[in-house]
Amino acid sequence: MRFGVPDWLRYEIRHKLEQLREGFERLGVKDAINDHPKAAAIVALLVVILLWTVVARIVRRPPGQAPRESKKAWFYDLNTGQLFVGTGKEIGPIKAPSGPLPNGEPAGYRAHVYSFLRDPNEAERFVAFLEKPDPNSSPAMMTWDPGNLEKWAKGRLIKRAGGETWVSPTSPRGRQILQEVTHPNMYGQIPLYQVPR
Repeated sequence: MRFGVPDWLRYEIRHKLEQLREGFERLGVKDAINDHPKAAAIVALLVVILLWTVVARIVRRPPGQAPRESKKAWFYDLNTGQLFVGTGKEIGPIKAPSGPLPNGEPAGYRAHVYSFLRDPNEAERFVAFLEKPDPNSSPAMMTWDPGNLEKWAKGRLIKRAGGETWVSPTSPRGRQILQEVTHPNMYGQIPLYQVPR
């Protein structure tokens, strides 16, 4: 059986297209372009530049990554499993509100916190992974360039909040942790990086 567009729908579509064309002609856009071709060319060039700028910004920023370093940062207390706020300049581990770990080391580790909402409450945030400096590298190697994974990963180790093993962000396990952050949820929402207020 062959599917065809009903006559009434074809006539309705044709009528709407004619109305659209008449409205466009009433605006006199065609006459304005013919009367002022240089102005039309300048407007077209500005639109192309604006569009190129927007596309370049979208392409450069990876989804789910932090756009820039903040003055404040989330830290995770390994003793209590609670988030607390520290300065963005601190790398960690730092002193946590609950005190040191049983082995005497500080319990506060830099936490990468995300949410599917722009302005989440505490229950709507989640810790994607924790970060600490790699003890086998110098702190000077660490750079804040979330747009370049290889550069950002130098001198860092990451793990899940409940995980035991610290891994390099460029290792297969580290890449898996980072990729899970960029996957949309069942509603198609991509996690957004959250910074403390």
